[in-house]
Amino acid sequence: MSDLEQLLAGSGDRPGAAAMLQIQDAAEALVREDGQKAAQELLPGPFAFTRGWFQAALLERLGRREEALAVLGALPEPAWGDPRALWLLTRARLTVESGGRPQALLRHATRAAASYRLLRQIDMVWRQWVKRGGGEGLRPLRLAFAGTVTADFLFPAVRPHLFADGLLPEIWNAPFGQYQQVVLGDNAGLREFHPDLVIFATDWRSAAHAKSPTEHVRELASLWSLCRDRYGAAVIQWNYELPVLDPMGRLGKLQPGARSHILHAINDELWEAERSGRGAFILDIDGIASEFGKAQWEDAVAWEISRQYPSAAAIPLLAGHLAALIRAVRGISSKCLVLDLDNTLWGGVIGDDGLEGIHLGGTGSGAAYRLFQEYVRDLKSRGVLLAVCSKNDHENALLPFQRHPEMILQEADIAVFRANWEPKEVNLRAIASAINIGTDSLVFVDDNPAERARIRQMLPEVEVIELPDSPTGYRKALQDSLRFEVTAVTEEDLLRNRSIRANAQREELAALASTPDAYLQGLGMSVIVEPFTGLNLPRIVQLINKTNQFNLTGIRVNETEVREWMTRKDFYSQTIRLTDRFGDFGLTGILFGFVENRILRLSNWLISCRILGRGVEECMLANAIRHGHTASVSSIEAEYLPTAKNGVVAGLYPRLGFETVEKREAGGVRYRLDLGSPAAVAATVPAWLAIEEASLR
Repeated sequence: MSDLEQLLAGSGDRPGAAAMLQIQDAAEALVREDGQKAAQELLPGPFAFTRGWFQAALLERLGRREEALAVLGALPEPAWGDPRALWLLTRARLTVESGGRPQALLRHATRAAASYRLLRQIDMVWRQWVKRGGGEGLRPLRLAFAGTVTADFLFPAVRPHLFADGLLPEIWNAPFGQYQQVVLGDNAGLREFHPDLVIFATDWRSAAHAKSPTEHVRELASLWSLCRDRYGAAVIQWNYELPVLDPMGRLGKLQPGARSHILHAINDELWEAERSGRGAFILDIDGIASEFGKAQWEDAVAWEISRQYPSAAAIPLLAGHLAALIRAVRGISSKCLVLDLDNTLWGGVIGDDGLEGIHLGGTGSGAAYRLFQEYVRDLKSRGVLLAVCSKNDHENALLPFQRHPEMILQEADIAVFRANWEPKEVNLRAIASAINIGTDSLVFVDDNPAERARIRQMLPEVEVIELPDSPTGYRKALQDSLRFEVTAVTEEDLLRNRSIRANAQREELAALASTPDAYLQGLGMSVIVEPFTGLNLPRIVQLINKTNQFNLTGIRVNETEVREWMTRKDFYSQTIRLTDRFGDFGLTGILFGFVENRILRLSNWLISCRILGRGVEECMLANAIRHGHTASVSSIEAEYLPTAKNGVVAGLYPRLGFETVEKREAGGVRYRLDLGSPAAVAATVPAWLAIEEASLR
């Protein structure tokens, strides 16, 4: 048996990433030695995975990319982790080289990759694709790093996650150890870069000898304030690992002045600084290090040679958490968890095993399913919407929710319940439509690998959780995805599940109403209109950063920027809270701008898509016009800047009587409404909306 045959036979049917790389190297050596002889190794398919992987490697190196892609696409999926990531990455690379679109493949490769090596390779292909002009639709994001570690090692691991979430990262890195100097000295490079987000990557050594935890955090907070005031940037601050190597042992946590005691106190102060809104979001380095295992978190040799922190093995976990917090700060997070039922929320098949035959509660796997339901319920309690997508008869699917004593989740917890025999991609689209969100806001959990693979293929924008074989690992798999990271939970988040269920009652009313106006009148709607307030600030920022459809300019902001606007005398703001006979939608509309030379210039106007078509936009404009009259404003100016998702409001301003002032490149349009014009005079609050309070600034 030749060395090649030994390699292929020894790799088995499910080779690891190392074996897959060896097979690629063997194919390259064979082609380099004798291309004609290598071509004789090509065999007709179909193939088991290992032989097919070798066949594709040969085809690629013989310049037959399309054939290689066809072979790779026909192979069974390798194991989750680096083997899956390498298979997807190879297909993505060939797709780029063939002039195709690799986003879905690269996105899934990023999610699967477990090692630093694979993430670096994925990063290279992402950047290669962008360099070839493939970055259209990605939202630019300027990240500035400053700290006491060599952050360069982190960039190739964090960039793929940001690319995968629709962002186009550009990174500026401060000189090593100069995190205070570049900010206090208003570094020209940093100023010209104009970052969206500044990340202070400081390690525990920089704080271990602080004389006062309060003073140390105060010094950091002064840097955060400068970043906000000078650059309009949000800030992420690393907290500090409590290292396991401590000569004080357990006493280090008890003894004032000891390193562990100081670091613990500083971490507490940092969390309190975020809680009190002092200008930074904290990345929990100590928690991430504990999750990875502190004994392996640092590489002492790498630190001494290059100030690398943490170890290469730990970088993928750190990069995933950092990317999740960046997403949250930018207002990008998944909104709805979609759950399969059989062998996902309980063990067994309800249609075959019956209510008494499924495994739920007690011991063994039944206890694991119950724990998973508890975890899901806790996600709902912090505002995550829940939906069911199951191939089942509807009545059978409901039985455990209605009658099983060990069910944690109840029917009322589920915003949308789809149990039928339709393909799951059809039901996922229907769920997204019912909730009025994009399918890219869904997270799908299903025990069946075939269903997971199908959704990844049919709806690549849906986040699909790779579940282990045992239900004991379901909670960790969902948590490790980090898809529901947020910077705050608002009242509207907690109301959303109830609101979705109330929509069904509204639909029943709409079916009975004789006319659209009769339906709107029958809803019994009322609004509360008021300016921006500190109490509503988290929801205001969330709405600005998460609303995509009724969003006239697409700008994104952070909380510190809005706080600064609120202090200005020329700032005008309006929020609207809508309720009807079926429930409270919460704060769902905002409009804001600045008054200059008797002109109210609107910066943006946003309304949640859940309340479109109810006359809210007419109400908000009428309120703005009324304010304009009291403030001696002569006209209102606004602009529409097209984005990938806001085409629905392209004609809003002309519909409301605004005149076109200027048409700009890329489809942008500037409008004006003179307050003495017929359209402004005729603007009124719709008759079916009652204003309970109107306190406008």
